[in-house]
Amino acid sequence: MGIFKTTKDKITELLTGRWGVDEDDDTKMFSRQKVLGFAFAMLLSISLWVIVNMGRDYNVSMMIPIEIAQIPEDVALSSEIPNHAAVSVSGEGWSLFNLYTNIPTISLSGDNQQVNMFEQVRQQIGSVSTVSVMQVDPMFIEIETEQRITKRVPVESNISLSTRSQFGILGSPRFIPDSVTVTGPASRVEQIESWSTEESTIADVSTNLELNVELESPGSGLTVSPSEVQLRADIAEFTEAQVRIPVRTRDLPSGVAITFSPSSILVRYDVPIEQYNDVQDIRPFVAFVDYERIEADTTGLITPQLETVTDEYDVRLRSFQPTRISYFNILSD
Repeated sequence: MGIFKTTKDKITELLTGRWGVDEDDDTKMFSRQKVLGFAFAMLLSISLWVIVNMGRDYNVSMMIPIEIAQIPEDVALSSEIPNHAAVSVSGEGWSLFNLYTNIPTISLSGDNQQVNMFEQVRQQIGSVSTVSVMQVDPMFIEIETEQRITKRVPVESNISLSTRSQFGILGSPRFIPDSVTVTGPASRVEQIESWSTEESTIADVSTNLELNVELESPGSGLTVSPSEVQLRADIAEFTEAQVRIPVRTRDLPSGVAITFSPSSILVRYDVPIEQYNDVQDIRPFVAFVDYERIEADTTGLITPQLETVTDEYDVRLRSFQPTRISYFNILSD
């Protein structure tokens, strides 16, 4: 620390004219002159180097912005227009420096046309006589327009949503708003039937969810409003319940009777904890076998089908036993 402090003190004394109190005046003056002379020589060398080198010719590349102006509100671009043109130029260093500090913008009209970008760039920087345009990419741009239209389309989920063990989603996740407005060229907008969210994964959810999610970027020529929506999902903890359900025959012809063995099955299902007591007094499922399946069967064993009978409760089938039952035709006398 002592060395750095001493050096700092010496520099301060040099700049303020107070070089060490212990040195005589001649030594102090000689030291200051050496430092000032070295600094002046260094500055002069740098200046000469800049003057000499900036007077030479160089080849450089730059990106020049492109903008489309004068487009009516009911007209949209249907062709892809790049945001920049890659330009290679050659010229004197000073001229190139001035060009870099004031990069022009290529402004194109919104009329249907083919634009020669080489000529456009050359005209823009033509005021700089010592700069030559060597190459422009792209060389040509096709400007195509068509009618601009607006369409309302539903939001499509691209989100993987999963809950913690023993939890589940009540109903279906929903978006607020559930649709967005797409604006752009008629030929493109007419083909759009929905708009997706950005792909994402939400895992281990155990509480009600309210989350803003981004929509997919519309890309060039299209706009989407709004750019994000809110994802909402109601989450509940589930428990297991069971109920015995009799098996019935569906679409049974008159004069025909079918019996099953066993005549009922034990159904296990999940239900939200707050709905558990309410479903104890009902049968939330029906079990049945279509008569056509019985007629087509040759084994004597068949698997019942199950359907929920109410939307009031969020019940979810887990399993049932037995999975296959036998049946008998009862013939009338």
